[in-house]
Amino acid sequence: MLETVIFSLIKGLPFSIKKKLLEDHKSPKKAIDNLTMSLIEVNSKTGIKILNQINSNAIVKKAEKIIKECMESEIQIIPYWHDFYPKDLIHCTDAPFLIYSKGEQNPNTQNLISIVGTRNCTDYGLKEIKRILNYLKPYPIGIVSGLAYGIDIYTHRTANELNLVNHAVLGSGINKIYPKKHLEDSQKIKENGVLISEYTPNEGPRAYHFPRRNRIIAGMSKCTIVIESKKTGGAMITARLANDYNRDVFAVPGNNDQEYSSGSNLLIQRHQATILNHPEQIVEYLDLKKVENKTTLKHNNIKLSKDEKLVLNIISKDNEMSINEIQMQSSLKTSVLNFVLTSLEIKQYIEPKIGNFYKIKF
Repeated sequence: MLETVIFSLIKGLPFSIKKKLLEDHKSPKKAIDNLTMSLIEVNSKTGIKILNQINSNAIVKKAEKIIKECMESEIQIIPYWHDFYPKDLIHCTDAPFLIYSKGEQNPNTQNLISIVGTRNCTDYGLKEIKRILNYLKPYPIGIVSGLAYGIDIYTHRTANELNLVNHAVLGSGINKIYPKKHLEDSQKIKENGVLISEYTPNEGPRAYHFPRRNRIIAGMSKCTIVIESKKTGGAMITARLANDYNRDVFAVPGNNDQEYSSGSNLLIQRHQATILNHPEQIVEYLDLKKVENKTTLKHNNIKLSKDEKLVLNIISKDNEMSINEIQMQSSLKTSVLNFVLTSLEIKQYIEPKIGNFYKIKF
């Protein structure tokens, strides 16, 4: 493993060249030895820089430190030939040689779909996330996003509520979760999926890390869904990268007067994304089949608040009840009741019906 990490740390060699060297020489150590001999013969400026890295004690010490950090934090080192390395990412020419991951799932057991969007999302965007994930939950899919504010974190949270497999690609090391406010969310993601980073475990976030991590989000996914984005920003970068990788991009259309729908609408206008009117399009595109007897949510393991239990018991009396009747019997404020109903809906205890009614779902 030491030679693998050392090989990953060598700067100036694209992924394609490292991959070719390993395929030719079957092991990182032999690849490094043969690379060293070749560079000595060429004797170029670039070659000398790479040779200086290989011959440096610093790169060995750094690799040893990384391995120690991974062992202490139970972080897996996943080179591109590992079974847990996202299989669709391998085909991208700028893929990372290895990634660091922590979690319970092999990302290659699902059809991966990335969902990205603005940090300044609206209620419309949040509603679309819930609609899409609720529809997709019976299918063998895994959700990918970036743990950022806005669309990203709401996607992760909704997926966790629904017990859907979801993976977070970080712009920092796994031991340096950013933003810190999402640390608790990252712990839940580890249970339902994996945390992924190309950065060493204790490396902090940098501004330039985030545009680069977007290529991993796009590259490991079979398709990307953009939900609310300005004409510039991380979601648009991810969409462009997905197009570059010949992956399909879908965009949820928005109000033309909304700044945070301008990017999504522009992608559709330029034929860089397919308009997503209904999540069934994703099912058809990926030719997904429902998983028989799949339990996407374990009700008994979900803790309900006092207000949630109250509202659930009230609706259970008649199985279906209007929101006005629920409010009369619960005496909850409108804002509180709306929050509780939304939470129960996400947790799959109730479902909305026409005419402001709610019905028990189990």
